[in-house]
Amino acid sequence: MTQRSGLVLGGTLFFAFLLLTPLGIFNNWIPPDTHKGYYSVTTIDAGDDTGYYAFLRSVFFDGDLDFFNELRYAHSEKIMPTGYIFNNWQMGQAVLFLPFFIIGHLLALLYQGLGYPVSADGYSAPYYLSTAVASVTFLFAGLILVYKTLHFFMSERFALLVSLCTWLASPLIYFSFIRQRMAHTAEFFLAAVLIFAWVQFRSSRDPVRYALLGALLGFLCMTRVINIAFFALFAVDLLWNFRSDWKSNITGAVKNLGVLGGAMLAGFILVMLPQIIGWYQLNGVPFPPRHMKYAGEGLTSISMLPLLGKVWGLFFDGKWGLVFSMPLAVAGLVGLFFKNERLREIRPGLLAYLVAIFTVLVLYPEDSASYGHRHLISALPVFALGLCNFLHRISAVSKWGTWIAAIGCVSAVLMQYFMIIQYKVTLPYNHPEFTLKALGSTVELLSNRSDLLLRSTNFFNLFTSVSPPTWNYLDGLFLFVFPMFQLMGLAGVLFYMNWLEGASSFKAKVFTPKFMLAKSVVISALLLVIVLVSAPTKTQSEISSRMKYQEAVKNGEAHIRNGKIGEAQADYILASEMEPQAWKPYLMIGQTWQAQGRIDEANRFFHKALVYNPNHSPTLTLLGNNLRRLSKTEEAEEMLRSAIRAWPLNLQAYDSLGQVLAMQDKREEAIQWLNYAVQINPNYGQGHINLAMTYHSLHRSEKSRYHLDRALALGMQGPGVEQIKSMILNTAK
Repeated sequence: MTQRSGLVLGGTLFFAFLLLTPLGIFNNWIPPDTHKGYYSVTTIDAGDDTGYYAFLRSVFFDGDLDFFNELRYAHSEKIMPTGYIFNNWQMGQAVLFLPFFIIGHLLALLYQGLGYPVSADGYSAPYYLSTAVASVTFLFAGLILVYKTLHFFMSERFALLVSLCTWLASPLIYFSFIRQRMAHTAEFFLAAVLIFAWVQFRSSRDPVRYALLGALLGFLCMTRVINIAFFALFAVDLLWNFRSDWKSNITGAVKNLGVLGGAMLAGFILVMLPQIIGWYQLNGVPFPPRHMKYAGEGLTSISMLPLLGKVWGLFFDGKWGLVFSMPLAVAGLVGLFFKNERLREIRPGLLAYLVAIFTVLVLYPEDSASYGHRHLISALPVFALGLCNFLHRISAVSKWGTWIAAIGCVSAVLMQYFMIIQYKVTLPYNHPEFTLKALGSTVELLSNRSDLLLRSTNFFNLFTSVSPPTWNYLDGLFLFVFPMFQLMGLAGVLFYMNWLEGASSFKAKVFTPKFMLAKSVVISALLLVIVLVSAPTKTQSEISSRMKYQEAVKNGEAHIRNGKIGEAQADYILASEMEPQAWKPYLMIGQTWQAQGRIDEANRFFHKALVYNPNHSPTLTLLGNNLRRLSKTEEAEEMLRSAIRAWPLNLQAYDSLGQVLAMQDKREEAIQWLNYAVQINPNYGQGHINLAMTYHSLHRSEKSRYHLDRALALGMQGPGVEQIKSMILNTAK
């Protein structure tokens, strides 16, 4: 790889990192309305993202795979018959991210040692920033491997262009920077490794090399199990490789096929064994239960017309049809059919894989439920090979061919960018015609909504629109340490890849297929030991206790819905006795006391909940509100500021903090926080009422009247509102 190509890849990636990474509202000087969309670098999804992340955090800190105490995991109370908590995801990303997570831990300890309020528990900013760096670093390594694979067949110019555009014009760019813990960058990296190794090894009949390919596929499926579709590539490619032997020596061909296929299967099973046992210990079945449930539904409900409709929708649907949302992938698919002698030998395997993955997408009854056709991210190295051939053929047609190819690629990249800046910002994630609507709004964005062209709280947006008055430790961490850490990660990958290209006796020994296979065996063995130690079979007593807890919580929820507060309280007390370290029952007991007007008792249980989940923003807000009602304004202010730090989009916390500051006669500051509440939700009527009152107390009648009118227009009513209305309007007269 030339130095120029490496710098272009790395420079483009770092620019995209600065452009698209949402830093979130990490400090008080950032207005809440600056952040667009839900996710930020430290705000991750409680489902899939945390399902992957839990494998890393739980083993590192708790020494177990019991996710009952994972504070931000959506399924932390979905108890399986094994007594463990449901987890449908895989541990492969955790293995890759571990070195970066350790650096994040050391960084958290450093900040703690310097006296800053940074927790060393896997939930604070250093851990999320370090795993975000890991995600982009492995993405860069994957892009380099795609480039190297393409360069094996095509010129450097096309290899570089296609490597960049395949990534930039696909959903992978969203998961590179906005949902970095979703495992897609790790998946892309491992898919790139697999395709690169397959291209190098496929002409060999060495069982060790095929066992290594099986091991690589095992690591890929340990990251996202849908990649089992790659078995189709290897099966068809083996048959294609031995096509000349079927006539001359059919017995030998069958024997060789059996040996090589068996070696590959053995390598795969060996690496997947820790994951299989992990699933079994956690869920009671040796596979991901949710995926298997949906796969079974898909297979048993096959019907020709709906099936054809899904095939059509895969390519032409207005929501995520590939023709509109991933046109370069479609061009890559077409390009695989174009004549090319160098691609001729690998074409059958590549097409077999695409048939397999498309079949999975069509039969699986659940869509990706996120940005784009993310289930095709592992197919990007395959599409890249076809796209390279497609663009090469276009450029050879006429002297304008190269320009046409370049313009087409740049257009596809810009289309993807315009979709990303509108996703969960101006359009909901489940809009039935998201792609068509987003692309159709491009002119409107350019002419009237230039404020949306820089998405959310990225580096450029923060530095151009707002800036910190004075830097504190958070500003240094997010605005300096984080990008420098990322730059070092990219530089490290570039250095390592260049070092690998040099010849030495050490590398000749260490990077042989036999040594790499042995290393895979060692990693698998270590993971197996970790799984067995971290997830031992629970005793019947432990399982019974968990089941009683689950039943008590369900009964409590039912009683709450039916207004039976006393019965609900008894249920949650029982749940807290079954699992004394569970924080949710204490929160609910507190709320039952709150409903009975017993604020002191409610606060006592809110404090108990915070012992086990100290950064739960809703609990901090409830406690802060109660302290405000008790006129303990200093304690209330501390709690509400903590609630905002824990969840910077908690508008109730901003509203309550504004009221506390007004009680302390800090009315100008109160207005600032109340305005933040209505910035987060302009239709928050109570916030407008409180602003109207605060402005009225400062004799700013125009502002007071404006917010009163907004509150009334939003339907705010009641005796309190009428009293405020009368007060403001009478004063205005």
